Amino acid sequence: MVLKAIVVALIATCSTWWFSHTITRTWLYPIWSGFLVALVMGEPLKGMMIAAAINLPYVGFITAGGSMPSNAMFAGPVGTALALVSGMDANTASSVAVLIGAVAVFAWNAYMTVNANWVHLADKFLAEGNLKMVRAMNYVPSFFVSLVLNGLPAFFVVVYGAKFGEWLQAFPQWIMDAFALAGGLLPALGVGMLLNYLAKTKLIPFFFLGFALAKFLNLSTMMITVIGAIIALLIYYFQNDPDKVGE
Repeated sequence: MVLKAIVVALIATCSTWWFSHTITRTWLYPIWSGFLVALVMGEPLKGMMIAAAINLPYVGFITAGGSMPSNAMFAGPVGTALALVSGMDANTASSVAVLIGAVAVFAWNAYMTVNANWVHLADKFLAEGNLKMVRAMNYVPSFFVSLVLNGLPAFFVVVYGAKFGEWLQAFPQWIMDAFALAGGLLPALGVGMLLNYLAKTKLIPFFFLGFALAKFLNLSTMMITVIGAIIALLIYYFQNDPDKVGE
């Protein structure tokens, strides 16, 4: 369990560490970091379902100008790990993870504040002509700051998080029902935020097409995704070469 906790801590660290985001921005979203946690915890299927449930409220999530309304990078790995070790279902995990993410905004603010110091140190080393230390200030300190603020909480969640499940069982049933209800509503909020960005005249028909395929033809999400990808490729193909329409 300790080894799993260490790896989960590294995943949580990389979720926030800026250098990881230069490799892939998917670190920002719980569906990726949560899936990695699930693999480490040995429950990829259940963990993926939990990670997907946690990710849905963050579907329309943006960080404009560094503003962080909720810390999705913390909620993803830590929320998934907590759900797996404590036995929470996906709906409860979603509501708990969003609550964790809201509180963890303080961790994000601390991360950004502390990392501002390395910029000044880099300027100092640059004035001295020490380029190796300038590079070190860009990469090394921020990793350890994320390790302390994100990795350590994730480590302790894996090691001691099972007790959280016992605490949940001691809660009155109406509180558990409220968690489940909130967990069911939060995905709708995330999808609603996404639709707010996509509410363009040209895109609305595709939304209703997907709804109709799912509701009336009972097609799976994967099949609808394949159909959508084919339509997107056809649109791209003919828009870039209109002469091919008549071929």
